[in-house]
Amino acid sequence: MESLLVQPRLIEYPNDLSGCDFLQVGEKRLLYLCSHIGPRAFIVVLGFYHGQKEDFVIKDLIEPVQDKIEIKDLLSKALTPEYSNAHVFFL
Repeated sequence: MESLLVQPRLIEYPNDLSGCDFLQVGEKRLLYLCSHIGPRAFIVVLGFYHGQKEDFVIKDLIEPVQDKIEIKDLLSKALTPEYSNAHVFFL
């Protein structure tokens, strides 16, 4: 069981999320990409946008998804029918 006091592990991502789509989930923005390999559709879920950090370069901070089943459900309802049965990958 996870403690509510523990900060989530954040992924540092280069400051270029321009190719991502997002879905508002409560107060958070879920970042994801949709694509195809031949006839098969897939979705890559990056996680929830969590702000930016600057050290030598600016990086976007992304919070990983904990409830993957719920997110798969939300995406299948929110996206076009061609992605309703897409394979979903999580970072």
